Amino acid sequence: MKAVIAVALLVTAGAFAQERTTIPILDDVTVKLVCTQSILDAQARYTKLEAPGAVDVLNDWDDITIDFENAIGPIAVLNNLHPEARVRDAAQDCLVKVSSFETEIFQNEKLFQRVNDVKPANPARTRFRLDLIEAFEDSGVALPKDKRARAKEISDRISVLGQDFAKNIRDNNTKLTFTPAETKGLPQSYIDRVKNAEGNIVVGFDYPDYVPFMSSAENEKARERYYIAYLKRGTAPNLVILDEVVKLRKELATLYGYPSYAHYVTKRRMSETPQAVHVFLDDVAKSVKDVEKRELEDLRKLKSETLGTPLASTKINRWDVSYWREKVRAQRYAIDQESTRKYFPSDATRNWIIDITSRMYGVKFEPATVPVWHPDVLYYDVKEASTGALVGGVYLDLYPRDGKYKHAAAIPMRHGSTRNGRRPMSVLMTNFDRTGMTFDEVQTFFHEFGHVMHNTLSNTEFASQGGTSVQRDFVEAPSQIYEEWARRTETLALLKAHCQACPELDAKTVKSLQDARNYGKGIDYTRQHNYAAFDMALAGETPASAMDAWKKVEGATILGFVPGTEFPGTFGHIVGGYAAGYYGYMWSEVIGKDMLSAWGSNILDTSVGMKFRKQVLARGGEQSAKVVVEEFLGRPVSSKAFFDELRGK
Repeated sequence: MKAVIAVALLVTAGAFAQERTTIPILDDVTVKLVCTQSILDAQARYTKLEAPGAVDVLNDWDDITIDFENAIGPIAVLNNLHPEARVRDAAQDCLVKVSSFETEIFQNEKLFQRVNDVKPANPARTRFRLDLIEAFEDSGVALPKDKRARAKEISDRISVLGQDFAKNIRDNNTKLTFTPAETKGLPQSYIDRVKNAEGNIVVGFDYPDYVPFMSSAENEKARERYYIAYLKRGTAPNLVILDEVVKLRKELATLYGYPSYAHYVTKRRMSETPQAVHVFLDDVAKSVKDVEKRELEDLRKLKSETLGTPLASTKINRWDVSYWREKVRAQRYAIDQESTRKYFPSDATRNWIIDITSRMYGVKFEPATVPVWHPDVLYYDVKEASTGALVGGVYLDLYPRDGKYKHAAAIPMRHGSTRNGRRPMSVLMTNFDRTGMTFDEVQTFFHEFGHVMHNTLSNTEFASQGGTSVQRDFVEAPSQIYEEWARRTETLALLKAHCQACPELDAKTVKSLQDARNYGKGIDYTRQHNYAAFDMALAGETPASAMDAWKKVEGATILGFVPGTEFPGTFGHIVGGYAAGYYGYMWSEVIGKDMLSAWGSNILDTSVGMKFRKQVLARGGEQSAKVVVEEFLGRPVSSKAFFDELRGK
């Protein structure tokens, strides 16, 4: 009976659009029931929409999308975050069925014709119609029946493989043991947290375990062992999965007459062609080449001096980079990542981000007690500061645990819609240390919070266009802008109000933080280039196996390929939505750096913040990214700020 009631509540959740709507905490049986019933209900409504008649096709389509998202959105959250494996597994099975169902809908010729016949009355409707037509085209609606059937088979198979790939990483509970001799250099607080009864430490692959170890452990052999294990955490099956995905994507592109999956994908992106992406990546590589060489030579010299080894025979390995980079930062700027945790206690940092966001966008966050999937999870109503009107809701799940999604990400669980008063809801998931954050983690927090606010402050007519429903190579721009609030003197000064006992972040310390952050840009951007180049290689006209392609890309770098590592099996981005699109992180940064110029020297200028909210965040995907950005800037985008920073100017 409880499960039946849950299904009824979920599939009619639109009735509660004007009030707070929260995530129902489902068990595995209810997940299966909700999933099945939601697909059946949506199918029946789409069938009605097939017949010509006096209906508003776009409104009806969006209504179906809203009710379907009300049911499936929570399941997508539980798939990544529920503590119980059986619930995650049930959610995973559901998402595979949902993907297959959506492909089926977008291969429906009658529905395609209904959308095609729409005469839009405004720009948002014009864009929505175009988005739907492109989704139909990309799903194979115009292909011959045999090719259309094969396209669906491929799509369904890729969906299954993608879920399996993510599960293999998420459920990998491998632990490594290190002796006291191997832990020299690690903070005592870290050792105390992960020490076992025998006095050794036992660590896994969550960031609070891995990152401090690699940046602080003096024992090079220990770092090497951890590094190799970390880059094999996807397990061997993920290499097989990725190779199959690449072959299927290539076949899919061929069905449409494209020479590569990159051609198939980029036609819908700001880049438009793979050639434009390759030109951009070449420019990045040229810009950072000398910077990376200089930085790696700094590390090599310091290693030689510290260990007393001849410079000519001293080598920097990949497992050395984080450790010696932190030593350089400490030596030059009196800053290392572990030491920055004292400035950023986790609770205070969370409240500080909320404070800045409230000021910048004219909202307030009110904590509320709602059902949650784990005791760590916090929930906030987001309201207009001036009127108290409900804007949306935000969940924060910040700390690591077994079975949880291992990276940092924001899930736009529910998109808003002005046409029916629907409020957006977002979930932020990270894996931070409970006691304090490094400066790098603080910037990650701001980045992901930027995604959350992109969804929360969306004000689009259609839910289908809400929040981060934008072109993939633009989606990171608003969140990359938000990182800037983590590192400016004006915003850092506000932290004191949330942590009276924290050490003083005076002007000298802030400058040290900023300088330390800038050190290593050549190394960082080279790595980002490697990832993007690898992604484009797999999406190219003649893709090699994932491992062969990665060995070629990484082997061509200064540090070379590390035998025994299997990075491709850990690269969930390109099995998910970033295939032939990982370059978008840097492409978006070009746009973000340029839009940031609107604030000039005053990063706390609330008038610009409100303009950004209304002209960029609120518009979601109701217009092309190019139009949105150029209207905000009042001019075309310039890449000067991005490349100047890359070159250290």
